[in-house]
Amino acid sequence: MRAIVLADLDDTLFQSRRKCPPDIPEGRLRSIAVDADGKPVGFATPRQSALLRWLSEGACVVPVTARSRAGLERVSLSWRYAVCAHGGIILEDGRPWPAWERRMTDAAAGCRGAFDDLEERLAQAGNQDLRITRIGGPSPLFLLAKHGRRDDEALAAVAAALTPALPEGWRASLNGNNLALLPAHIRKEAAVAALLPRLREQWPDAPIVGLGDSCSDAAFLRLCDVAAMPSRSQLARAALGTAP
Repeated sequence: MRAIVLADLDDTLFQSRRKCPPDIPEGRLRSIAVDADGKPVGFATPRQSALLRWLSEGACVVPVTARSRAGLERVSLSWRYAVCAHGGIILEDGRPWPAWERRMTDAAAGCRGAFDDLEERLAQAGNQDLRITRIGGPSPLFLLAKHGRRDDEALAAVAAALTPALPEGWRASLNGNNLALLPAHIRKEAAVAALLPRLREQWPDAPIVGLGDSCSDAAFLRLCDVAAMPSRSQLARAALGTAP
């Protein structure tokens, strides 16, 4: 094993068609992810495809993604370990880690009132235009809101209005038409910190490389030996300045 690569997925290894460079013909894009109806929604450019092939030849790729478990399973990427649902789930060979699952369930029990209150606030702020889902089943991990007309600006306004009133430790994560309200115990970096000893035990001398595109990825990237980012990403703009 040459390296362990902890990789965010969307906007790092692939992106929506709208976010692909306009000068790349449709036929040169590779479909990487589909939605629940099987429609392609994630595409890799030729260079991203080459990066994915290179990683598959000698690295253990560990997805670290905001995607739900179902959303992760709709990505064409082989993995043994994965962190999904913003860190709420750790998977090994497709199965959740029982200890981490219990930890998240116990933490969620103390957030029931906050979930109820925030779901009501979202419904009011969205003026019936939002689809609101509790991700994670009976013991929810976080709230996810999508605008019914895919109005990103309207959803951003909802996020801006709600953020100051979030309970202590909660945070809002906005990405296009996805607004996640995350309790304090849901963190990518917390799940990565729990997973790293297992990875180090199996491959003690393999360097751990982190890949991420957003400023919210910085916390888990700091746990890696090396951190990298797409050069035109939000994280790159914050760290390196505006690209020409």
